[in-house]
Amino acid sequence: MSVSRRSFLKAGAVMSAALVLKPGTFVFGRNSLSDHKSHNADHSYRREMFEPYIGDVFRVRVGKQMVELKLVALESVVPASRGITTGRVARTDCFSMRFQSANPLSTTAASRNLNHSKLGTFDLFMNESKESGKFLHTAIVNHVV
Repeated sequence: MSVSRRSFLKAGAVMSAALVLKPGTFVFGRNSLSDHKSHNADHSYRREMFEPYIGDVFRVRVGKQMVELKLVALESVVPASRGITTGRVARTDCFSMRFQSANPLSTTAASRNLNHSKLGTFDLFMNESKESGKFLHTAIVNHVV
């Protein structure tokens, strides 16, 4: 099977932006929300966990200062089928989390350690963009169900 260089690079970029989760663990993160006493491994990293906190402020350390990120949206993401496999495909719950901040975090995508008053501390791989003078930070969560 032949894959073009463009397709290969595009797939690599998509995968680097995605955060693949198994119940109770982050692939790219160090901490687990299941370690927080109010959550167990069966209910961690699901869309329902973050829905009540839309509009809430999450904090992230950038250098010596704390930057506030407001969770502004949770949106469903339908993974595009590329016809790469002929086998069975795992079912996933894929969604994006969009945060807004007054200040930039950085110009590159990176894993960020977020802190929330009720959810505790956890890592998310985020990409930054600028839209209408606002800094937007997006994390993709792809949870195997």
